[in-house]
Amino acid sequence: MAGRNENVLPPPPSTSTLLNTTGGVENNNNNNNNNTNKTSKDVIKYIELGDETYNVHDVVSMKAPEGEKPYIAKILRFDVHADEKEKKKADKNNEDKKETNEEIENRADKINVHVSWYYRPEESASGRKAFHGEHEVFASDHTDWVKASTIESKIHVYTLADYQELQSVNEKSFFSRFAYKAATSEFKPDHVQVFCKCSMPYNPDLFMVECGECKEWFHPACIGTSREDLDKNLKNSDSEWFCDECVRTHKRPKIT
Repeated sequence: MAGRNENVLPPPPSTSTLLNTTGGVENNNNNNNNNTNKTSKDVIKYIELGDETYNVHDVVSMKAPEGEKPYIAKILRFDVHADEKEKKKADKNNEDKKETNEEIENRADKINVHVSWYYRPEESASGRKAFHGEHEVFASDHTDWVKASTIESKIHVYTLADYQELQSVNEKSFFSRFAYKAATSEFKPDHVQVFCKCSMPYNPDLFMVECGECKEWFHPACIGTSREDLDKNLKNSDSEWFCDECVRTHKRPKIT
């Protein structure tokens, strides 16, 4: 993906010690009986940048080249440069000191973050389709190491069912219903239920009306009407709406 590999770092060697500058560390020490084969690995569970805490498995927006939408990624793990450990020790003597924006930025440049990317529909090989929601993303198997300084903010990626239950949606609300294999351009699942005369998968951004008889869902444009006309006529008739097929076969009243 163009631009997405900027600031990418190679995975740290397996023998490196992962150091946490914020105290979010889980220590695992293994000792043999002679205490000659001692190994230690500090697993970083979170980092703090300014007033925000970022945890493993958080989903975040990340800086993209100018003119492009922010990238979206899930945090898998952290790796911190060794000299940050010494800085943390020094900071313990002055814990009340508030970092400047420059200090936060400099420290973030020394924290590496392993992420898995979410793809927007237009970033996939097949491109954006009519049924893709404006806030739809695909969970992918594409991973990279990036600098923590590229993190912008936390966001939320919901299942489609949970997304539909939201009372309001903002620029930090997304949903995902497909997994995407970046190398092969494959989707899982590879097929989904379709609706309406147009046989299109569900797009939560598009209004649909349900037939009171067959329970099928239709887009107003596909049945030759509009949402406004449906709302007005259904309100005036105090009745359910029925599709043409059910009007014909089940003698239901036609409301347009």
